[in-house]
Amino acid sequence: MSGKKRRTERRKQSSEEETAMKEQEEQEEEVLEAEYKEISEEEAVETGAEATEDADETGWEQEKEELLDKLKRKQAEMENLRRISKREQAEAREYALHDFLSRLLPVLDNLERALESARSDESIPGSHVDGLEMIYKQMLQILEKEGVSSIEAEGAPFDPHCHHAVMEVESEGEEPGHVVEELQKGYWHRERVLRPAMVKVCRE
Repeated sequence: MSGKKRRTERRKQSSEEETAMKEQEEQEEEVLEAEYKEISEEEAVETGAEATEDADETGWEQEKEELLDKLKRKQAEMENLRRISKREQAEAREYALHDFLSRLLPVLDNLERALESARSDESIPGSHVDGLEMIYKQMLQILEKEGVSSIEAEGAPFDPHCHHAVMEVESEGEEPGHVVEELQKGYWHRERVLRPAMVKVCRE
């Protein structure tokens, strides 16, 4: 074989090798591109899923906080309603008791008059007087347990809050503006005036 022919064959073989190498490189690039694309798609899917999970978690946390806030508000409202209800019930009971006690006072007055009359009447048996005194004491004990107490009147400074002056009189030896005589007893119910004392006051 001549040298020219051998050189021609070498160039041909070299060209074929270059072509084969290019084809292999192109195939490798295509494989790499395919793998990269697949990886990118997987990463995108995973990133999207993570983002969705993060969004869902954030939304759930926000919804949970809103529900907890509403629950706390409802609990506070219920507690306020319970306090208001208890206070109103207590006030209603106190008002009813105050009204009932004030209606008992005329009975107590009549019992005191009956007892005074029985003590001064010698024709009434002593056992009857003792019975009246027992009833009177029992009534006073019941009233005291409910917070009823008598208002200080005779000799005390006149107090328009708890004294009802029916007249002013001249009285020697009495300080002006002071009660000189009690005409009807007055009573407190705890810190409220159940009935003012009816009094005469020394003129100033």
